[in-house]
Parts: sequence; C-alpha cells; structure tokens
Amino acid sequence: MACDQQTDLAFVADSTLGKLAKNLRLAGFDTLLDKGVPSTRRLVCLAAGQRIVLTRSTKVKKELGAGHVVFIHANQPSVQMSQLIATVHLRREDLRPMSLCALCNRRLDCVNPDEVRGRVPDFVRQQHSRFKACPACKRIYWPGTHTDRWMRRMEMWFNSG
Repeated sequence: MACDQQTDLAFVADSTLGKLAKNLRLAGFDTLLDKGVPSTRRLVCLAAGQRIVLTRSTKVKKELGAGHVVFIHANQPSVQMSQLIATVHLRREDLRPMSLCALCNRRLDCVNPDEVRGRVPDFVRQQHSRFKACPACKRIYWPGTHTDRWMRRMEMWFNSG
C-alpha cells in the first residue's frame, strides 16, 4: 500500500450503486456517491463536467443521453465492476489500490505504527508496519487479509473482461 497518486478518471454514482462506488474508491478512483433518490439534475451538478455518471436509473439514462453516463445493468457489485471495466476500458495501470477512503472518498495519508496506537488492535499494529489513515473520518487501513481478498477480486474482474 504505497502512497500513490490517484488516476484522473473520476465518477459520480447514484444511490443504487453504493457497493460499486466503494469498490471504485478501493481501486483508487475518485467516486462521489449521491445518496438521494436518483436525480439527473443532482448527478449532473455533482459530475460538474469532470466525472462520468454511473446510474441504474433508466430515467437518468434517458435524460442524459449518450454523454458521460454509464448505465449499469447488473444488480451484483462484481458484475457491475466487470461491466464498468469493459465499458470505460479501465486498465490495471489505472488502478491505485487502497489510496482513497472507502467510506468518504478522501485521499489516505501514510502513517507510522505509533500513530495508530489505540486505534487498531495491538496484534495488528505488531504484525504490520504500513498503515494509512483517512484525514476526514479517521478510519485506519492496513494491508491485511481483507486487502488480499479484494485484490484477488480485482484480478478476477480484469480477467473476466
């Protein structure tokens, strides 16, 4: 989990795509999540001409046309991610895994083990030397088994396309 720069590709997802948004953030893609009922006006405002709109709403798709919108067909987050990889032509080189907070989309800061004392279990701090922290929500990340599982899923998504 090196402290990498994030890619320029950015998204805004409607409320029906929360797990996809989380996966995109974990992959290092700046992804806003609109938590309200899908609204074309709000999504366009959040996108500000800089983000690709991700939606499952046929109304939003119809109103936005073929512009910077990707209509996600699947219900399952893993299938959604595979569709997005194929549609937007994401490449492995675009990934900046574990560089953004999965919850609030802020860039993670590298912190040393002493800085996470009392914030992670002692055994975690003793077993790991690399930690990242979200400056906004204060969540702590480290390269544990959850990271390994997620990276295997990411590899599966790229191999399925």
